[in-house]
Amino acid sequence: MIFMKWSESLLFFVFVLILFVMVLPAFAEEATINLPSLNPSPSIEVSPTGLPQMETGEQLPLFDNPNQNIYKDPQGKFTITFPQGTTQGPSPDNDIVTFILPGQAKAYIPVLPSPEEVLDAFGDIEDDVLGQGGTKIGQSTVQAGSQSVLITLYGMEGGALSKMTGEQFTTGITYALLMVQYPGTNLLVLLILPKDTYKNAQPWILETLKGVVFQ
Repeated sequence: MIFMKWSESLLFFVFVLILFVMVLPAFAEEATINLPSLNPSPSIEVSPTGLPQMETGEQLPLFDNPNQNIYKDPQGKFTITFPQGTTQGPSPDNDIVTFILPGQAKAYIPVLPSPEEVLDAFGDIEDDVLGQGGTKIGQSTVQAGSQSVLITLYGMEGGALSKMTGEQFTTGITYALLMVQYPGTNLLVLLILPKDTYKNAQPWILETLKGVVFQ
């Protein structure tokens, strides 16, 4: 009697063990979470130190250069736009803004607060040009909207021009100097370029001078 009860208990234990062995692995397999591989993708290069590297010749987009062909008066009275390709250059004086233009041309804009100071600066520059051997060639007036533009043309040798301005100009060639006034405003522009390039430069010079916007 006791043997039979023990046999029944043994059979029940064996049945439970077989069930546990068969069912548990399947349950464990369903409950397993697969983690991503820790190995990097073959397309990604790993650098032990420093920044990740790029293959030679692979280019990044270039940042746009800041627009340097537009000058705005510090007082907000006018804006002048030079041709594309213009860059701002070093200035010989803190009160003068310099631009390097196409065709070996340079533009100088004195920072002047009033029309009266424009007249004084014009007289001083003209005295320097004529005193250093420059020649006054002619004068003309053009219209920029309702604003008249007074243009005075001078000729000057490069060596004398270098001495007068402290800038570098080629000795032995003649330069055209344009002194440009906008009567009643605080704007004065001095354009300097080689005489031989002056004729072809006239279209963009006129476009620039007529395109000044006054506030």
